[in-house]
Amino acid sequence: MAKVPMRTVLAGGPASFDPDSAVHCGFGAGRLALAENLKGAEEVPMDRVLQHLNGLEDESRGDGILQYSDDTAMTRCVVQSLLARAGFDERDMAGRFAVEYSQSPGRGYGAGVIQVLRKLASPNLNDVFQPAQAQFSGRGSFGNGGAMRAAPFALAFSKIADIKRYSRLGAMLTHSCSLGYNGAVLQALAVHLSLQGALEQPDEFVRKLLLEMEEVEGEDVARSDARVLNQPEFPFCKRLHKVKDLMERNNVSIEEVISELGNGIAALHSVPTAIFCVLHCLEPREALPEHYGGLERTMAYSLALGGDTDTIACMAGAIAGAHYGIDAIPQAWQRCCEGAEVADINAERLHTLYHQALTEGDSGTDSQPHSHSSTQPPK
Repeated sequence: MAKVPMRTVLAGGPASFDPDSAVHCGFGAGRLALAENLKGAEEVPMDRVLQHLNGLEDESRGDGILQYSDDTAMTRCVVQSLLARAGFDERDMAGRFAVEYSQSPGRGYGAGVIQVLRKLASPNLNDVFQPAQAQFSGRGSFGNGGAMRAAPFALAFSKIADIKRYSRLGAMLTHSCSLGYNGAVLQALAVHLSLQGALEQPDEFVRKLLLEMEEVEGEDVARSDARVLNQPEFPFCKRLHKVKDLMERNNVSIEEVISELGNGIAALHSVPTAIFCVLHCLEPREALPEHYGGLERTMAYSLALGGDTDTIACMAGAIAGAHYGIDAIPQAWQRCCEGAEVADINAERLHTLYHQALTEGDSGTDSQPHSHSSTQPPK
């Protein structure tokens, strides 16, 4: 994991904490994906991806600032809420989602989440979890919208239990099916472990994810949802085992990755895919330029998978950014990203919040990161 100036070393951990990296990559990937051009294609030729990324270096092209999608818009709301409330506050976060959508509705929001966001804007709403719970005949959404904005929870909280709890609650504001919110938990855990330097040992990284997700998916609600949706028990764990199998193969085609892991809008078909992209690109790959670093390889490979490109690249970018550090992000990529300066500021503020929680934990007290939650969603 890259060490950069002004970053503190985590107590008890081998890695340096780089808040800028995960925030920058998670915020920027959706923009770099040129979602309107690449999103939805079953697969995107690598030469087309590389042509686009190389074009970002050409200042004479006049492409200007690439606007971010709903992924970044909602992630920024999560960050702003965590900072404003010094912890998780479901009403504050839900309100920010609604306001952001009303001010910039053209970011590429899905039809389902738009219905939820409009209901969250009502001043008469008492239970902010209810609109999401009412979707799809009460089943709730299992999309990846909660996972795409989960990275800040790993940047704000130091304890795994808190990361799991608050990433789940944050996702449940729009995605109340366990196959949706557990995808957010998996994504947040992946960013957390990456910040700890766990990607230095890829097999151990996957093992730790499996260990945590076995507990998460062992809950009765998760088992019930899996049965109702005709999924095997422990569906995310099953996908992580597929990730391990793909890692062990000498040659893996993009078609195989799409077939076995998916590239769609369901959390189950995209979060494990993003994790695989990061792991696969830890080493140089034949189809990618030799001068590319690991983060650049991850971004290019994620985009070449097609499908829900902006979200998969957003999630892979957050995990990879936490590992490689901000210096691994090309300056040209940073220059073309809308809101990059704000990401810098928010990253430093999140680091302060994280360090505060870490210090409280090290002091020997039982103090928890602040939660202003007044509503407990049904388990």
